[in-house]
Amino acid sequence: MRRFLPRLTPAARIAIGLISLIVTLLLIIDIALNLVPDRTEMQRKIRESTSERLAVHMSSLIQMQEWDALKHTMRDVIARDKDKELLSLAIRQKNGQILVATGDHLRYWVPPALGKSTLTHVRVPIYAKGDFWGDVEISYTPVTPQTLKGWLQTPLVALVLVVIPAGFLAFYLYMRRTLQYLDPSAAIPDRVREAFDALTEGVTVIDNTGRVMLYNKAFHQLHPFAEADMIGQNLSQIPWLAGASDTPETPWEYTQQHRTQAKAQLFTISRAGESSVEVIVKASPIQDAKGKQRGCMVTFYDVTELHHANEKMRRALDALETSREEIEKKNIDLLYLATRDSLTGCLNRRAFFAATEPLFGKLTLEARDMSCIMADIDFFKNVNDTYGHTVGDQVIVAVTRILTERLCGHDLLCRMGGEEFCIMLPGASEDSAMDLAEQLRTSVEHLAGNGISSAKALQITSSFGVSSLKSGASSVSELIELADFALYTSKQSGRNRATLWSENLNSPSIDPSLSNAVARNPG
Repeated sequence: MRRFLPRLTPAARIAIGLISLIVTLLLIIDIALNLVPDRTEMQRKIRESTSERLAVHMSSLIQMQEWDALKHTMRDVIARDKDKELLSLAIRQKNGQILVATGDHLRYWVPPALGKSTLTHVRVPIYAKGDFWGDVEISYTPVTPQTLKGWLQTPLVALVLVVIPAGFLAFYLYMRRTLQYLDPSAAIPDRVREAFDALTEGVTVIDNTGRVMLYNKAFHQLHPFAEADMIGQNLSQIPWLAGASDTPETPWEYTQQHRTQAKAQLFTISRAGESSVEVIVKASPIQDAKGKQRGCMVTFYDVTELHHANEKMRRALDALETSREEIEKKNIDLLYLATRDSLTGCLNRRAFFAATEPLFGKLTLEARDMSCIMADIDFFKNVNDTYGHTVGDQVIVAVTRILTERLCGHDLLCRMGGEEFCIMLPGASEDSAMDLAEQLRTSVEHLAGNGISSAKALQITSSFGVSSLKSGASSVSELIELADFALYTSKQSGRNRATLWSENLNSPSIDPSLSNAVARNPG
């Protein structure tokens, strides 16, 4: 939620601006004319003079070798420093040895860079008989204040701290009284104001610069910060209105620029700790008798309840759409379960016949071919008896995977029951069907057993029977029966082979060696 700073009255804002201007002028004048003495420069001169006097006095005592008097003098200087600016004194010979020191000199003394004295660390050379003898080292406190109290006591800061509150109070009292005479709302009769406040929509009148000249109670109720001190503020710069719209140009800015009524815009006004308010904002130009634009009137229509109602309806529609999609998905799942074999995912018998019978009729009318392949896993009962039904199911799934990978998108695969499968090939001739059956037989022989991890070295083969519309079948069932008869012939002929139905396959007991059926096998 957006947070807003407390609003200041026009008198307070003007007073702040004036006192800021006065303080800025004082600082500029001080920089130009040096009205406030430079404390640093004063301290530099004082410390230079003090250091010179101390050095001269100590130099005379050193020459007379009055060491006790020297120590007493140094301690006396530190003790009599009322401002406590002297931290330590020391006499250092040119060989670097400290001869006499007072105060915690080792703590406070920091040798200045390049041997040049600073405001806090002063070196005064001592000469004896024209030769350099040593230095007087003096440690001072820092010139700049080190505490808040010290800063507040500096002349410039003290001056500013006195001028700011006193000046602000004086300017504020004066401007508040002055603005009472400049308030444009004071010229509006009470009956006009009452009629203005009776409007249910928020209304505000602004001049050509965008300043608020008048507004009613409904506008005041849009936001807690819409207080009675908004007269004179720029409407575009009111914090709780700024950023409430997604468009870069507000309606009143458009009206001011184009001198015509602006299109309505939706504003979302955020309120801290409360729900946001949705308003439709419109702006119309205000013209005088000569047609000259004097400002514009901005209206705010509260549509929060309508917006919430629309939002609830949208959520309800979204929920309905989600439910519809879920129902469709469940219907698809149910259709899949109703038309597919649960173990292999192949079409079940009912779905298979429902799909193939229309194809049979269509291809028959168009004089196009369609072939059927019946497949059966060889010795499947032995697999179940030897390894169990779990391995048997794995064998069926492995064979199904091989059959599926070899088929085209329009081919139909059905698990007829147990280990028997039926493949319908729309548009395929019997020769292409026989080629596919032979490919499937070879793949099953070489690949199906590899997918059975629980029964190593298991050899799996399948037998196939093929028929086509050229056989003269009058229905899907008859076409499947012919392919099934060819499959029976493959099994009777030694299994692991593919047989194409022909008229000579007229009896299940026919001797395979005497049959004219087309049979393919690994030999």
